[in-house]
Amino acid sequence: MLLSNLSIKRPVFAAVLMLALVTLGVASYRRLAIDMMPDVELPFVRIVTVYEGGSPDAVEREVSKKIEEAVNPVAGVKHVGSLSREGVSAVWIQFELGIRATDAAQDVRARIAAIRGDLPAGIDEPIVERLDFASMPIVSVAARSKTLSPRELTDVVEKRVKRRLERLSGVGRVDLVGSARREVQVEIDLPRLEALGMGVDEVWPGFVPRTSTSRSDG
Repeated sequence: MLLSNLSIKRPVFAAVLMLALVTLGVASYRRLAIDMMPDVELPFVRIVTVYEGGSPDAVEREVSKKIEEAVNPVAGVKHVGSLSREGVSAVWIQFELGIRATDAAQDVRARIAAIRGDLPAGIDEPIVERLDFASMPIVSVAARSKTLSPRELTDVVEKRVKRRLERLSGVGRVDLVGSARREVQVEIDLPRLEALGMGVDEVWPGFVPRTSTSRSDG
């Protein structure tokens, strides 16, 4: 009733008040920040471990399972999952809402450090990272060539395209995915080596030659 009485007795004041509220609303709306990927901190932590030469079964048995058992007792854990591939173990941990991702990552790092001696000696140091939308790539560029080989194309992208992108203002990191790395294979001719009076142990210590067996029927 107060608003009605005010509008009847003082219409000019009520009109000015409404106009001021509308103007304030329009100005606030135009200054309202809109972000496609807002700065939201989700309680989600991932652990990536590289195990060179490890089969999927060995990675799961010797790395993923041990990490899962170590992080399960951490306070606030809601779900733990893992993916074991050849040479790579990825374990992700989802925490309850309300748990700070920074504190959760610190607790996970402490647990990983406690079991570091139980993990295989040949693995790289486990990488513990929290889910951060700001660190996700915003631009993806694909390169292909009909004349260059995969190795030559990798050199061009790595030495020219990647380095130029890294120099741009505001670029934090540039990752190269699907590159073709150089591989050197050494084949030893054992009869030729023995004819020169050299043993294979002198050239390649610990080398075990592959032997083939043949079977004849009849």
